[in-house]
Amino acid sequence: MQSTANSSNYQHLLSIINTESYRHSTDQEVKILDVGCGNGQLIAYLTKNLPCVQPNINWKVYGLDVVNHGVQKKGFMDETIENLSKNFSEVDWHERLTLIYDDEKWQYPDNFFDVIISNQVVEHVKNHLLFFLEISRTLTMNGYSVHLFPLSNVLWEWHIHLPLVHKVKNFDFLFDNIKFLSTLGLGTFHRQTKESGISLEDWTEKHTDYLHYFTNYISYQEILNMGKISNLRTSFRYTRELYQLYLDKKMKRTPKSIYTNHYSSFILEFLSIFFLKYIASVTLFLEKKQTFS
Repeated sequence: MQSTANSSNYQHLLSIINTESYRHSTDQEVKILDVGCGNGQLIAYLTKNLPCVQPNINWKVYGLDVVNHGVQKKGFMDETIENLSKNFSEVDWHERLTLIYDDEKWQYPDNFFDVIISNQVVEHVKNHLLFFLEISRTLTMNGYSVHLFPLSNVLWEWHIHLPLVHKVKNFDFLFDNIKFLSTLGLGTFHRQTKESGISLEDWTEKHTDYLHYFTNYISYQEILNMGKISNLRTSFRYTRELYQLYLDKKMKRTPKSIYTNHYSSFILEFLSIFFLKYIASVTLFLEKKQTFS
């Protein structure tokens, strides 16, 4: 029986993989890579629930993360392996999970994965072109890749809950913007200073460093260009379904485990991405497929 997802994003990714499962034959071994796997919660959710929605496919979920990003605590991957091993002892997680440096190529053969996914990772990637090229290299032909993340077009920076600050690249201007907006009562400073006693100056410096060093937002047009350079079909298919899922959660409606009408209206899809890219996360859908000869 399918379990309830801790995150709507997890449910969304499961529903997309379920919807796209027509690509796979019965009893096929399907390898999925979770890029930026972190604590492994998404890996655990998919490992448990994919056999519930598609029991005739042999799903294998892998994880990849970077050792030098600075956000994850030291030794996080050991903890991830330990937690996954407790719940799925039949899997060798030391073999399934990989750590690399952020400027390295991925340590997998060409055409290795059928599906590559990430959740709130792309806005932290330092080298987007390398990221796209590695997706293209390691995906099997006719494989696909799904990524949930905010574009640089978004009007609200959701990590520190302030408007437009992710668009400021000058460090001093960014510092001043964050500090000024925080004095107006916006963002998370007032809550965090009550909890920890941190000063406005120290909080501002810390979060300016976070945005400056650990985020790297990319625009709608840049995504389309990099997809083309990397020989990947590029679209934002399933973005509308993501927001429908958010609405269903608010309304306490049962989420869909499979999407049935994502090709229904070109106009609706166009309008959806046109407006939704300014609000929060989008769903990037990449395919390694080419039929012209």
